[in-house]
Amino acid sequence: MGGDDLDERVLATIENVVDHGGDAWWLYLSQCRACGQHWMIAQEERIFDEYFLRRLTVDEANRISANGEWPVELLSYERVLKTGHALHIRPCIFLERLSPSLMWAVEELRKERSDISVEEIAFLLGVTEKQAKRLLAAASPGYGSRWQRMRHRLGV
Repeated sequence: MGGDDLDERVLATIENVVDHGGDAWWLYLSQCRACGQHWMIAQEERIFDEYFLRRLTVDEANRISANGEWPVELLSYERVLKTGHALHIRPCIFLERLSPSLMWAVEELRKERSDISVEEIAFLLGVTEKQAKRLLAAASPGYGSRWQRMRHRLGV
């Protein structure tokens, strides 16, 4: 939305109606207080640090509110990241190779699709395949891994 605080001004008019919650922590339904338009919003804050908004019809918003039936476009974290790439948004560059944001993103992707490849993870996160392999190794479950020790120290 730009550097003149347009994003803050737009988001100030949008009221959160329903959080998806659960596994789709990034997804929520909102409504504009000025015009009544409903929006499905994915707030991706790990790799792109962007908001992805999709205009909804009244029927779509009602299906979400009444039945929890969400459109599929932004329902998985992988789809959210693919949306960022499709819009030609550049992923953030992390100076820390094992940044918690990258680690959590790897965990999220593997939880959604356990057979996701190193190449796919590298593309989605905007890292090299070599770094994706390191991230996968560090995020591997098991007592004593570097990532497990860090999470334990942080109380996560």
